[in-house]
Amino acid sequence: MHELKAFPFPTQPFQDVLFFNARACPTHLFETAQQRLNAVCDLLEILEMNEGSTPLNRESARLSSAIGLLLGDARALYEAAFDGVRNHPVAKAEP
Repeated sequence: MHELKAFPFPTQPFQDVLFFNARACPTHLFETAQQRLNAVCDLLEILEMNEGSTPLNRESARLSSAIGLLLGDARALYEAAFDGVRNHPVAKAEP
């Protein structure tokens, strides 16, 4: 059964647009979160390699917004993956 959960602010300004299945396989949630985190790392690497006053530096607000959205997605997905593992029957049986 699906449990649709809205991505939190600042990923989206409204709570009725973007959703993910919080009951998805924890591995799938984790790998999707990792994909978002890798995208953030790629963006930060581009910024690090770019020196001087270039159009890229002037676009830092747009980059910051994109990074914030990706990090918000990743955080929500990591939390759902952790909850899925923590609530898994095997995890509950352990001391």
